[in-house]
Amino acid sequence: MKHDYTTVLQLTDLHLFADPAGLFNNVNTRDCFIKTIIHVQQHYEQPDLIIITGDLAHDGSTEAYHFIAEALKIFSVPVYYVLGNHDHPENAYQVYPLEFVSTDKYHSLKHWQIIFVDSNDQPIQDSYEGEVSQAELQRIKALIESYPDKWTIIAMHHNLPAHYDRGIDYEIRNHQQVIQWFEQLPSIKLVVSGHVHQEFVIIQQGICYLSTPSTGYQSLSKSKCITNDVPGYRWLKLYNNGRFETDVRRINVWAS
Repeated sequence: MKHDYTTVLQLTDLHLFADPAGLFNNVNTRDCFIKTIIHVQQHYEQPDLIIITGDLAHDGSTEAYHFIAEALKIFSVPVYYVLGNHDHPENAYQVYPLEFVSTDKYHSLKHWQIIFVDSNDQPIQDSYEGEVSQAELQRIKALIESYPDKWTIIAMHHNLPAHYDRGIDYEIRNHQQVIQWFEQLPSIKLVVSGHVHQEFVIIQQGICYLSTPSTGYQSLSKSKCITNDVPGYRWLKLYNNGRFETDVRRINVWAS
């Protein structure tokens, strides 16, 4: 029987290195990434689509981007991504598109659409904060107006709403403008992100904002307070009637 939903796997904040032994905050991020993929295979149905919400390569190396593409070939499904503040755009675009990894910033399903949004406009040196350009906001609006019958997911690296009880302030400099813009587009149901290496769900004005754990280390605030939480990933089921289900899964043990 054919499912009446599309399954999406979200991975985020891989922070991989060219060196397989590379450590980020004393965590071997490649080992964690491999264990995450194995966990998905063992405990989760085959996804129809994979999205990566930024910080793919911590060192920005072409080798790390190649490794990600090679590792995800096992699923044989399209992979889409946005870049994070630690990524190296020139090197990423030198490697991708490759195999199943697409550089397209839009994916259309029968009843849903996913818009991949750049939140790294005008980066500031030594700042983790992001920004969404006016041109990007206009692109989002144009796509939504072109497909008014589709429900919309926004996928971006930086999270939009503040979450003060988790030590998170606003991560996008023009967050107020972006949130107001989204709230004027009623087809937007979900905004999925990474960046802060933790899970949260915030619902504002009918929009569900989801942050997903890193496939590496977890933190309480901008990488300043590392927790003992194990790596994780998010799955989404997008039903044809506009309903969605989502959950975060964690790998069983830390990678050695």
